[in-house]
Amino acid sequence: MGGEEKHIILRIDPNDESITLKDVMQRIQELQRQHPDLDVFWDGDEYAVCSRPKKQKD
Repeated sequence: MGGEEKHIILRIDPNDESITLKDVMQRIQELQRQHPDLDVFWDGDEYAVCSRPKKQKD
């Protein structure tokens, strides 16, 4: 059981055809630039852009 808390940043409505994959990828890249300490990623199960703190390298 890892201590990584996943936070949902942006949930996408799978029925909303106005949102493209490109839109989602641009949003992820924007969030990665704004929050370099977070691992921002797409969670297909949640259908959402999520984040978790990056693992600290010792």
